[in-house]
Amino acid sequence: MRIRYAFYENPCVKNIFKGANMTLDFTDEQKHKLENMTKLGRTVTHKIKGGTGRQVMGKVVDEVYIIVGDYKHMIQKIEFQEGAGWGGNRYAYRAGYYTYDAGRKHVKWGQYTPFLTESEYRDLLGKAKAKGWNIF
Repeated sequence: MRIRYAFYENPCVKNIFKGANMTLDFTDEQKHKLENMTKLGRTVTHKIKGGTGRQVMGKVVDEVYIIVGDYKHMIQKIEFQEGAGWGGNRYAYRAGYYTYDAGRKHVKWGQYTPFLTESEYRDLLGKAKAKGWNIF
C-alpha cells in the first residue's frame, strides 16, 4: 500500500524543490522505517573546536517526535556524562530530524537546523510536556 504525504503550502519549500510535485509517495515499509529511526541509548559527542577528536557529552535517554512530510522531527533528552554538563544541569536537549536521502532508499540523520511551523513545534513540545520533561 502506498501512502501520499503532502507538503504544507510553504513558498520556501516550493523554491527548494523548484516546482517539483509537492506530494510524496511512501510505502508502509518506508513510513515504518522512518518512524522507527532513533538514537535512544546512543552516545552524543561534540567535535572539539580547533582541535582533533570528539568530546563525549552524554547519552540519549528519551525522545519525542512528529512526522511532517518525509521528516521525523524530534527533540532528544540527553543525560550529561559526569563532568560534561554545566550550570548544575543534569540534562540537555537537542532538536534534530531524520529524513530519506534523495533516492528514498536510506534514512539519514539531519545535519541542519529543523524548520517547523508554530503549530508543528507546539505539537512536538506538547509531547515532551506530556512525558513530564522538566523544561516547562
